[in-house]
Amino acid sequence: MRFRRLLLCCLLTAFAGLMSGQAIAAFVPSVVSKSGAELHMGPVEWLPGHPDADFTAAHTAPWQWQPLAKPNLKKQRDGAWVRFEVDSNATSAERWYLSLKWPVLDKVRVRLFYPAEGEWGPLMQAGDHIPKRDQPLADHNLVFPLELRGNERAVVYMQVQAHELMALPLSIYDETAFAAEKITDVAMISLFFGGMLVILLYNSSLFVFTRDVAYLLYVAYLLSALFYVLTITGFGQLFLWPDTPVFARRFYALSAALCFFTPLLFASRFLRVRSYGGWPWLVTWVLMGYWGGVILVTLFAPSLGRYLMAEPVALVHCILTMAAVINLWIRGNRSARLFTIAWSTLLVATIAHLLALEGLLPLNALTLHGQLIGMFAEFVLLSMALAERINHERDRRILAQQSALQASDALAQERESRLQAQQQALEMQIRNNEALEARVYERTRALEEAKRGLERVNEQLTRMSVTDALTQLSNRGHFDLMIDEEIRRAQRTETPLSVLLLDIDHFKRVNDTYGHAFGDDCLRLVADTLKQHGQRAGDVVARYGGEEFVIALPGMNSREAGEQAERVRAAVAALRPAHGEQRLELTISIGVATLQPPANCAPSHLLACADAALYRAKHNGRNQVAIAEADEALEPSTS
Repeated sequence: MRFRRLLLCCLLTAFAGLMSGQAIAAFVPSVVSKSGAELHMGPVEWLPGHPDADFTAAHTAPWQWQPLAKPNLKKQRDGAWVRFEVDSNATSAERWYLSLKWPVLDKVRVRLFYPAEGEWGPLMQAGDHIPKRDQPLADHNLVFPLELRGNERAVVYMQVQAHELMALPLSIYDETAFAAEKITDVAMISLFFGGMLVILLYNSSLFVFTRDVAYLLYVAYLLSALFYVLTITGFGQLFLWPDTPVFARRFYALSAALCFFTPLLFASRFLRVRSYGGWPWLVTWVLMGYWGGVILVTLFAPSLGRYLMAEPVALVHCILTMAAVINLWIRGNRSARLFTIAWSTLLVATIAHLLALEGLLPLNALTLHGQLIGMFAEFVLLSMALAERINHERDRRILAQQSALQASDALAQERESRLQAQQQALEMQIRNNEALEARVYERTRALEEAKRGLERVNEQLTRMSVTDALTQLSNRGHFDLMIDEEIRRAQRTETPLSVLLLDIDHFKRVNDTYGHAFGDDCLRLVADTLKQHGQRAGDVVARYGGEEFVIALPGMNSREAGEQAERVRAAVAALRPAHGEQRLELTISIGVATLQPPANCAPSHLLACADAALYRAKHNGRNQVAIAEADEALEPSTS
């Protein structure tokens, strides 16, 4: 009894602290770089209102900007303006990504102002009122590429509009960190949906076999939660409804209302609230009626939603439902115990999430996704509660059967032998079932082992299909696929792409003089050397045929590629492989060709330019690097 009262007091205290607490530290958006680049960010300022102003007015008008103390601006019906300065120390232009991890905002418009030139960057806009095709980057969050010029300061202006809670969990990433963060988000969401799918299928199967409506209502609750998570994480708009903003703008309020309505239906059935009566039953029906009305208003008259006061009612809902479940627990409802723990887990995680938005807790991946973690833990605990209910029902049936058997023995002793025979048949059937299950288990394990063996063989075949057997480099077929993809990436990111075509000088003489086994050793030595000079992310080193190799260097211009080729040539010349007591002078010739966007070309033309340069290096005496000349320049492709 004392523990139950303490739990209720703690929850009420946490909610009171949430409503009355103020931010204790200034909100500082994070800057994440994994490529070594540095970006200095000035203080973030904001201003409510001015929905019809343009960016020029935001820059020049004498507005009273104020520091942004926390990433939660509550509700701002007229929107808000946000600005901050960024300063890159790089000598050349860089691209960073401004990520706003609150994808339920109606519309966010972003422009960069460059004070040195007095110029504005292009207008970018995103939000659930904007189709994905019109957003600057297709991502589950609201992402804006920031083109920062070398050694120049820029000011980022944002206009934010939202009818719901306006939260601004901002982060800025370089390209490497942005890709890593996206992988982490997708992995976390995949784990969440994978676990939720298992729970969903498990409870759906229980409903099919037991026909208990409680499991069907629980499945409806699970689906509502999945709908809510798809909405707040942005994955729904990214994959399911990317170009339907007319409907998507209602999904946040609709999914939230469903997440309050469906658990009430489930709890009333699962906990048998009606049989206990009293105020818990009255509260349950009143709240169900209210949230049912919210759902109808959201679907058919969304403009009236502002008059429903959903946020304060949601807080009252949490307090009343927790009190009602604890009341049922005190009155002897066994299922209410686990239900209370499960609901408390979600509430604590949600409180941590809201406290992080209020600036009272650190805003990181754990607190930002805390509601998802609490939701998953809640559903696991509720599944345990359902399983405990099954066990309880089974135990009750067993007790009823035992009582029936005892009464039957007392009424008719003559049926004892028949019951014993039936019991023996049942035990035999159990043994047979156990033996059958053991055989099925062994057969299943054998099949799984065979499957794992086939998977290992398939992995090996896949690796062999793209790898040269002698040098363990990529083979020509794999390189041909990769170079086509790298050319498209170079065009998309407007970065150069260089290709090095390398050929071992007088290699036929090496094979004829020292034998093919020694020649193979030389090929492997050269391949290992090339691999050491092609270790950047995106570099591709391949054996192109015989003694000929090729290296793709994304992001390197002609001068850098020539310097890299010279380093490779010098490293190969320093190998001097030994044959007995004799040292062999082993040299290579290298041809370099570079694609410089916006020029375009086919992979064959790029390699032909490198081959022409290689031929010139051979013709000029070998053991040297030749770079494609002006008459070999790449011309735009007609394809």
